[in-house]
Amino acid sequence: MYRFRILAMALCLIALGAGMSAQNTGADRRQNTQMMPGGMFPGDGMGPMGGMMPPGGGMMPFGGGGIDQFGVDFAKEMPQDKDVVVKSKADTLYNYYVENVKFGTQAKIVFSDNGAEVAGLPEDAKVEKDGAYLTITSKSVAPLAIELSGKTEDGALVLNVDAPLKLLFNNVTVKSQRGDAILSQGKGHVYAVLAEGSVNELSDCRNPEMPPMMGFPPMGGPGGFGQPGAGGGRPDMGNRPDFRPGGMPSMNRDREENPEDYHVQYGIRMKKPMMKKKLKMDGTFVCTGPLTVSGKGSLQIQSNNKVGLKSKASLMLRPGNEITVRALSGKGVNAKNELYIYGGILNVDCSFSADKALTCGRNMYIRGGHTVVKAGGGESSEGVESKFIMQIDGGVVEVAAQDDAINAQGDLIINGGKVVAYSTTNDAVDANCNIVINGGDVFASGNGMPEGGLDCADEEGYRLFINGGTVVAVGGRHSMPDKQSRQPSIQWRLNNLEADKEYAVGGISSYKSPRTYQMGGATLLFSSPELQAGKPYTLTIDGAEAERIESLSAPLGTAGGGRWPM
Repeated sequence: MYRFRILAMALCLIALGAGMSAQNTGADRRQNTQMMPGGMFPGDGMGPMGGMMPPGGGMMPFGGGGIDQFGVDFAKEMPQDKDVVVKSKADTLYNYYVENVKFGTQAKIVFSDNGAEVAGLPEDAKVEKDGAYLTITSKSVAPLAIELSGKTEDGALVLNVDAPLKLLFNNVTVKSQRGDAILSQGKGHVYAVLAEGSVNELSDCRNPEMPPMMGFPPMGGPGGFGQPGAGGGRPDMGNRPDFRPGGMPSMNRDREENPEDYHVQYGIRMKKPMMKKKLKMDGTFVCTGPLTVSGKGSLQIQSNNKVGLKSKASLMLRPGNEITVRALSGKGVNAKNELYIYGGILNVDCSFSADKALTCGRNMYIRGGHTVVKAGGGESSEGVESKFIMQIDGGVVEVAAQDDAINAQGDLIINGGKVVAYSTTNDAVDANCNIVINGGDVFASGNGMPEGGLDCADEEGYRLFINGGTVVAVGGRHSMPDKQSRQPSIQWRLNNLEADKEYAVGGISSYKSPRTYQMGGATLLFSSPELQAGKPYTLTIDGAEAERIESLSAPLGTAGGGRWPM
């Protein structure tokens, strides 16, 4: 969220002009690309002092690089979250659990290159087939279970069923050349169950005039772009068309340019496709009703258009499953209402998409699992966003984004877990209302002035409360911890914060920045349960004393200069 302050921006622009040449030196660039080993939790990475050391390379504030430099890699190891099934019908989440539904009819669909075999559907079910493109319509209200298996490179499944629907993914691959891969248009709850050990793949149709894959990794790759295992490495752009000045692809050189003929897709300005028939696209795997994903298999989604995984109601992800969504255009994962992440692995990569990666239209609740989000295709690329409350109770959340990494348009509440957030151009953790941190480990690295690591809507009367947990925030500015916060913090203002230097608070926490802040300086905020009001603390740079606070006040002690313009 941009909150431009005239005085702050004036200072930033002055500093930008003064420091640009120094910032772009080869030595600085080499310094900023060093990778940081170690962990985020105190004691993980720096011996007796402990460490709050995020992995990843450097990034100059005010642009000049991509999110891949932060080294945020896809999750691979399955978290050991306990999957608790709600058994009380009075619980609002009762209907989200497939175990609470009795399915009488068990049908099967086996896809192949030549078509699809369908068996076991109810008598009233109507099946329309065009090769491997299936449309199933049923007016029955009895819960229906369908097992999906086989492989098709040219097929899709459309379901017009209002009853509860269980889709058992049992090593199925569906790649559509005409639109969505799986589209459920009924109002009933859809339960996508990933069979144990199964590998399942979905992709929707691609723009027919785009070059092959645009360097996009094959489905089933070990995570991220580039070489196997590279995670956030630089994409292989070997298939990208050559560009002339102005960014237009060479295949359009002989045509007179008409602005209406072009749009932004795959992160670049491309010619709109010339189609005989306009395709009506909803996404790759889209459900009109609520959607729950459970099981102990994997689901890989390649989205080329609107959205990879979507519920037009609410979406729940349960422990044990592994979901990877790579979006070349549009959103990665979206729920129109609530989004519940209770466990499992969720990897969302929108590195080429200029859209938001993981979003919901109402409240978002993260209670477990390992969620990794990359959003770097454009200035509006946000990582994780909820339109109302966002509450993180546990699990691991890692986000690298060009815009806000984590954004709640209501309150943002962190009660536990591990949260790592990077933004190249905006705030790392941002809320349009209050930010309340009661526990967990939070690392937030935002851009330089006027952006920062932790930003609530303080100009509108909302506040930042730090009541517990270990917190490190770095950026141009942060919201000031409210005086009612129950845990002390130290805020340190620096004219220059350099990559790979160790910034430490006493023997409690230490930090090495993945980027250098020169233009306008930086603000470094520490908070820990070990900090005690009334005690002195020394701030050091590479072991040398830089500042000393003789008596830490609650909730905030400051050092290193005057206040930033607000």
